[in-house]
Amino acid sequence: MTEKHEQAPKPVAATNSDARPADGNRTEPGKPVKTKRSAGRRLIRFFFMCLYIGFLAAVVLAALAAIEYYAKLQVKQSPLGRAYEDRDLDLARRSTQKVAPQYGYEPTPGFAAVRNTRLGNAYEYINEQSFKDFDDVPLEKPEDEYRVFVTGGSVVFGRGPVPPADEICDYYEVTYRWTIPHIMEQLMNADPDIRKKIKGKTIRVINAGVAGYVYQNNLMRYLAKLRLYSPDLIVALDGANEVHTVARPLKDWNYFTEGPYFEVITEVMDMSPNGLMNYLTLWLKRNTYFFSWLAMKKGEGPGILQENRGFAAHPQDPTPEMLEYRERNIDQVADVAAIFHKVLETDGVPHVFALQPMFRNSKKKRMPIEQQIENVTGMEKIGFYNARETYDLLVERIKERNKEIGFEVVDLTTIYDDVNEWVFTDWCHLTNGANYLMAKALVNEVKTRIFDLPLKRSDTIQEPFDSYFLDYSKSATVLIDGRASNEGQRILKGYPDTDVLEIRSAGKGGAEWVVLDLGEVKPISRLRIVWADEESVPKSWRLESSQDGKEWISRLTVCDTVADRFDQWPGFEYYAPEDFEARYVRYGPVGDEGGATRLRQLSLFR
Repeated sequence: MTEKHEQAPKPVAATNSDARPADGNRTEPGKPVKTKRSAGRRLIRFFFMCLYIGFLAAVVLAALAAIEYYAKLQVKQSPLGRAYEDRDLDLARRSTQKVAPQYGYEPTPGFAAVRNTRLGNAYEYINEQSFKDFDDVPLEKPEDEYRVFVTGGSVVFGRGPVPPADEICDYYEVTYRWTIPHIMEQLMNADPDIRKKIKGKTIRVINAGVAGYVYQNNLMRYLAKLRLYSPDLIVALDGANEVHTVARPLKDWNYFTEGPYFEVITEVMDMSPNGLMNYLTLWLKRNTYFFSWLAMKKGEGPGILQENRGFAAHPQDPTPEMLEYRERNIDQVADVAAIFHKVLETDGVPHVFALQPMFRNSKKKRMPIEQQIENVTGMEKIGFYNARETYDLLVERIKERNKEIGFEVVDLTTIYDDVNEWVFTDWCHLTNGANYLMAKALVNEVKTRIFDLPLKRSDTIQEPFDSYFLDYSKSATVLIDGRASNEGQRILKGYPDTDVLEIRSAGKGGAEWVVLDLGEVKPISRLRIVWADEESVPKSWRLESSQDGKEWISRLTVCDTVADRFDQWPGFEYYAPEDFEARYVRYGPVGDEGGATRLRQLSLFR
């Protein structure tokens, strides 16, 4: 019997679905086989996509770089660029302020800004010591120098109107020569009694004002910095910025952490939307030529620190608890002002403290432009509080607290109440004429309190107060060779103009006199001349006055002219020891001085 053998199953041919590629990977049914070729294609596509994105990014960056380079050229060719001829142009796009850990912040050394060049304004400089000054302040005081520091906020620093009032004021700016510290320096050096009291020393008044500063900033900056410069006198003008500071109804309010600088930093660190947007805006303003160029197109240089205080008027009235918080906050400010006095007293530094006016608290008649400013500026309320009431309380408490320790704070809050000229450019900042009155009032306080000197008639601020705001030249007649000259009117605009009055020499005697007929006899104490250019500045010249046009009195003879750079062109200013009465004032070179007189401005003030 034969044996039956089971046949082994025949091998089944492999199908595509079961095929195993050489690399050992099995493919899913219905899907294409993944090969090295398809992976390579994806890598190529990814590479070209990256190239395309990189190309687009490069195009965008190149466009931005081109715009930035174009803006840099515009800045370089502008008056702002000329201001940086001997400085680092990159500062034109950097922050106007640097961090100072001991007292918050202060101006960046080397910074320069151009304000409203349409009116001939030139530059505001920050020196290497972070003071607003053209020249450096050496740590070691010269033996023949009497050194004065004026501390305070933006009114001392010399700030024009802040938005939205700046547009109404046509971007009005306070240039260096119209700042309160500079005017004080001129007035004090022109006073023979003061000079005699300090044994003939030259008085240097240093602008230590910083926008946004309050008493705590000034105190800490004095302790950390100003005292190292051996001041002979400190003049403090404060008050208005404190209104924002005390208007925070916080249970844990601390005066030394409530300044505007710290609030902005806190917002950024908290990553709040307002804080981040504020930071981004400031970064762009301070790190690109493009934003510097845009700012210049409105007649301004790079902006100052933009505080984001969050003090919009609140519809709710303050609760009794909030009013208690405000009283406590005001008490802390008054205490710090008293501490500042005690520190200076301990250091043996003579000092005068004064409280500045605020627009809402001034009883002056509103001029048409001030009515517009008041409407847009607001400040009826600050946060939950009535702004006028808050400042009145603050002023009275500071005065009372200091009187308790035997020190009198000067109240200048009403100084403009009887003035019928334009004074306020926004809620607290001042016009040039207003700055002059403030400087004159402060010098008078220094003269009587510090030097124990009596005031002369011309020292006191006399009626009509409006006359201190007037440039007599703007309504004068220009006489050349005894005849009225329409061409000469171009120097009477009250600011240096691009047009030049040119008078050619009539012969060996030099150029003709330029005579201003003021129309009637007026008291004069100040002069401003701006020449066409450096070549037009005479080495020697003189100024004479007359009441009748026949008898002339020599008022000023300059034998070696030292021109200033307070405007876009070389200039000269003069402050007389006392007022002099004159209807006619004439200017001319001495002897055979040059072949022509070329002027842009000739202004006279009370």
